[in-house]
This record gives sequence, C-alpha cells and structure tokens, in this order.
Amino acid sequence: MTFLGKLAGGVLRGQGWPRSTPLLRGCLSAAALVASVDGTLSLAKRNRLDQILDELSGAQSFDLHRAVEFFESELGRIRADGRAGRSAALGNLQKTAGDEGAVALVLRVAQAIALADGAASPHAKSAVGDIAAALSAPAPDLSQAAAPQSGAARVIVIGNEKGGTGKSTAAIHIATGLAVQGKAVACLDLDGRQATLSRFLQYRSASGNALSAGLAVPRYRRIEPSAAPERAQGEQEERSLFEAAMTELRACEAIVIDTPGYNSHLARLAHARANVVVTPINDSFIDIDALADIDRERHEVRAPSNYCRMVWQEKEDRALRGGAALDWIVTRNRVGQLDSRNTREMAALLDVLARRMGFHLEPGFSERVVFRELFFRGMTLFDLAEEDVARSGRASLKRAKSEAASFLAAVTAPADHNTKAQRD
Repeated sequence: MTFLGKLAGGVLRGQGWPRSTPLLRGCLSAAALVASVDGTLSLAKRNRLDQILDELSGAQSFDLHRAVEFFESELGRIRADGRAGRSAALGNLQKTAGDEGAVALVLRVAQAIALADGAASPHAKSAVGDIAAALSAPAPDLSQAAAPQSGAARVIVIGNEKGGTGKSTAAIHIATGLAVQGKAVACLDLDGRQATLSRFLQYRSASGNALSAGLAVPRYRRIEPSAAPERAQGEQEERSLFEAAMTELRACEAIVIDTPGYNSHLARLAHARANVVVTPINDSFIDIDALADIDRERHEVRAPSNYCRMVWQEKEDRALRGGAALDWIVTRNRVGQLDSRNTREMAALLDVLARRMGFHLEPGFSERVVFRELFFRGMTLFDLAEEDVARSGRASLKRAKSEAASFLAAVTAPADHNTKAQRD
C-alpha cells in the first residue's frame, strides 16, 4: 500500500500514538520540512516516506492514520505559511534536542527524504541544515551513495526477500563458474542465518586440499548482522564492515554477493552497489509473491512487492543521478518439464511484470538431486565430466550443465544485451 493509500485507508486505527509522541512528531516534521522545498511530492519521496512509516511503526505501534494526517497538515502549513510555518515545524524538532538517539533518528529521516530523488537539491540541503541547527547537531552527509565505478569489480547480487528460491544455488554456480573460467572472483555472504554460500566454499576448500583436485576456490568473506541495541549504531557497524569487505575484494574481476531471504540493511547496501541483480523465483503462484501481489483466482498482478519496488527504486535513482545502469535478471527455477496451463499463466504474468518493472527473464535451474549430492563435496556441475557419472546419467548431466552454462552466460553478459523492456 502506498503512502497516499495509507492516508485514505486509515490503517491501524485506534492503536494510539507511541509513548514518545514528540519523537514521532519530530520525524514527521523533519520529513515535511524537506519535502516542502521542491514543489510537488515526487514518487521517490512518497516511496521513501512509506519506508520511514514502516520503520517507525515497526519500532513501536501507533495510529498510522493520525500520523499521516499530521504529516499532511505539517506539509500544508509549511507551504501555506512560508517562514512562519517553517518556524513552527522547527519548534517541534527542538522538543527532541536533548535526546541523542532521537536527534540521530530525526536527522536520518531528513537525510533520507533529501536524497530520495538522487542528488539533494540546494533547497533540500538548506532545509536539512536548518533542521540540524535546530537540534544543535552537525548536518548529516548528503553525498550520494557510491555507485559502481567502471573498471572496478563487477558486483553480482543474488537477492530475493523470500527464502527457498535457489539464491545460494545461483550464487554458488556463478562464483564457481567464473572461477573455473580462470576469473578472479570473490564472494560476500550476507546471509547470517543460513550462511549456505560460506559453508559450500568451506567444503570446496576442504575437498580441494584432501583430493588434490585443484578445484578453483573463490575468496570469500562473511558478514553477520550487527547485534547493536540501537538501529543507527547497528547500521553504522554493518556499513563499515560492508565497505571494508568491498574495498578488500575490489581488485577481483567479479564479486558475488548472497543476501538473506528477508529485508535487511546489509541486503540494501549490497543492492546499492550492484551492477547486476539476480532474483531467482520458484515457478509457482505461491512463490511469485516475491515479486508481486497476485490475485490467485484471476491470476492477475495487483501490485509489485516491497522487494520489487526497492530494486525498481534503485534503478530509478541511478537514472536520476546519471550513474551506471542496474541490470536486473529474474530466473525461474524448478520449471515443470511439461507444457501445463500453470506454466503458461506464470509466463504471461512474469512477462507483464518484466515490462512493468524493467527486469528480463532467464531460465534458471531444474530440480535435481545432484545439487544436494555435490554441495557436501564442495563441487558444482562445472566440476563434473561425463566420466564422473554412470553412463545412464550422462544425458541428464549434459542437460544440467547446459542449463548452468546458459544461466552463467546470461548473468555475465554485457549490459547492452538488455531487452527493450529494460530500456523502456
């Protein structure tokens, strides 16, 4: 549901304002102060306001309808009353000035709104400066997030906020496939709960040493979520670890990043640095909600998912600031071998979403027992030769290796292979 949809629907009525009402009012006043300076409220700013409200309501329940009404009232008053309206809004902020954590949160909200459309405008910078002065705090950094640089490592992010879709299988085959080709490749495992990619690479390293098989083992680093009690502190710790790892691995030709199956700060950092995002999905209407809200009776797309909106917003931000384009690939895993009605309807829905959201579809991996067998040996399809399997299984191995090779070629293809849907 969009920010304006929440305004109309009155979601979470009757929950009551949080106990820290001045903090919530301060955050919304800061958002209104920055949002008021650049004319109409852009789609990017509305989406960023959505995220802010979601974060605030996740921290402590409150009446979202009243919160939205307050924001709209502040925005209207600032625009109508000019300097007097701004002074009144800044007065709301001063009630939080003595609380270091509250000040940090208010400034983070102001920073997020200022950067929602890409580079902060001069008016937005001035508004954020006024907010910082009212809080007797230094102004936050309004420089843009670092975009991928040409000549640096190609960053391939495997992302999906739904688990069990084959993200780690995709990451494993991309990394080892490139390593087998002789590429200098590194892996970054951000999935602190499962750490599947890290475990596979540990098995692979042990297999290579024990069997003297000469298996190509990519470098890898693992980052676990911060345990800091405060969100701001935790995100700062995670950002520092992430940037340090990216700096350490930047000399490689490619960095493959495996992200967790849920929304996380580390995953968002990875997507902001990606050249390519690969989103595996299972070929079923149950799993397609990783991309969109589906009317399962009519088999129609109602709205894109939060993850889909996040990647789309990153693509839009890059376009606005003239940064490197983001190539978004969606792969269908476990596609049925038979041409069923379900398969055709899935294809039609995904085609609609591809045109609407700017990704392109590629074949993924079929369900194969061999993946589970190879995992604990630290091996992939790229490591197997025909003589490694029984004669009866060689035809199946050939098909599986063809799938893996096609997948790897699509992910590593130059950006100019994008479909017309992506260019639109």
